[in-house]
Amino acid sequence: MGEASTISVGGLGPAVRPITLGPVRASWFLIMVACIASVLPGRTSACGPPGPAQVVPQASWWDRTEGTVRPSRFYAIRSDLDRAVTARYAALLDTMYGEYTSRLDHLRRRQPDVLAVYMFARQQDYLNTLRSRFGIDGTGSGGMFFVGPNGAGLAFFTERVPEEQVRHTIQHEGFHQVAWSFFANDLPIWVNEGMAEFFGMAEVLDDDIVIGQIDATALDSIQRAIKEGRHLPLATMLNMSHEAWGATVRGGDARLQYDQAWSMIQFLAYGEGGKYQQGFREYLRDLNAGVPSGRAFGRAFGTDPNTVDAFEAKWKEFVQGLRASSLTSAMKSASFMAAGVQFLRGKAIMPASVDELRAALVEHGFEQRIRGHGGELVIKASEPSLWSIPNDPQTKDAAWTASKGKAKKRKKPKKATDWDDGPPPLDLRTKGLRPNELLVTWTQDERGEWQPRFEALKP
Repeated sequence: MGEASTISVGGLGPAVRPITLGPVRASWFLIMVACIASVLPGRTSACGPPGPAQVVPQASWWDRTEGTVRPSRFYAIRSDLDRAVTARYAALLDTMYGEYTSRLDHLRRRQPDVLAVYMFARQQDYLNTLRSRFGIDGTGSGGMFFVGPNGAGLAFFTERVPEEQVRHTIQHEGFHQVAWSFFANDLPIWVNEGMAEFFGMAEVLDDDIVIGQIDATALDSIQRAIKEGRHLPLATMLNMSHEAWGATVRGGDARLQYDQAWSMIQFLAYGEGGKYQQGFREYLRDLNAGVPSGRAFGRAFGTDPNTVDAFEAKWKEFVQGLRASSLTSAMKSASFMAAGVQFLRGKAIMPASVDELRAALVEHGFEQRIRGHGGELVIKASEPSLWSIPNDPQTKDAAWTASKGKAKKRKKPKKATDWDDGPPPLDLRTKGLRPNELLVTWTQDERGEWQPRFEALKP
């Protein structure tokens, strides 16, 4: 791998590659002392006069999670999340691993998988552990796949992060993690980030996965850029280095790069009835074998990456004809609504319908803040699109409905405090959504808090 190590930062923060990592700046040691002063003021220790009260240092996240590594089908997971939440994200990782590898199964593995995953409840624990344990600065990110001299893995936190955004981060960074074993640092940046966004937009409900979904925000971004002539020429994207990409990321406005890279992968997957799928497989195969990107692209698609005007015209036409996916829009709304239900429950407000839920959230000014590659996006309850489901080629006139929560409550432990003894929260579901209906139900975690469960229902 050499001295330069790849860090992919996605989901909620920027991506920077390559970067040279320095040595670990801090390590954890257990310091044994022969003289221990009392923690109570005014007490005399065996070694000297009374002194100020001592502060017992808090154990690090790594120490607190010692012995809690939880294996999934493919991953070794270390987590301080609730067991049920950890299991939910582990199942998502396993499902996506199967999807990633099925798309890359024609390639040889150049190195073993690195399948360690670190799930953090708190952002500060995420930042502290990455810095002290692995020598990595995670500032500004919400999740990353990292490779460095002190270890490698996928890490993310959930504090104040919407459910749908956590899932996107896992799916995006999960692709980088698996791609590393096939390409190391040799995958062109537009392919690496474009495929990560492609998989990040997939919707996974239970064991069902719907690939090729189209996010309304990303689509609007690239369509407007093409219309206004702000998009990057395809030749520029095809030849962009990791350094050039990273420079734009550090400038704070890389959203268009990610959206355009995703749209290029979407085009190669579905453009002109799937015409380019075989060529894309051959392109990846050559990259995997070490063929330079420009030569591999020309062999696969019959065009020089520096003269792709005709290719670019077809891509533009394809993108301008796309429409946002109703399922993805519904999942974003479901994540927002579920968080809103939890927010209102904390105020002892329990709406009985979608209309009551909407009115209460608007009244209380409920909003979510999502940090993306192009800055922070604020989603407010007053936004009309949150409460409707757009039409797409499969879905017409779908809508949200609600019913009284039917979840079975957990048995309250004898010593439990702050336990939610109330009835289950409002269940939410779609009517008329395709390819599957979406249902949001609830389960009680170990602390007695209600957590949403997103399920697919066959129409």
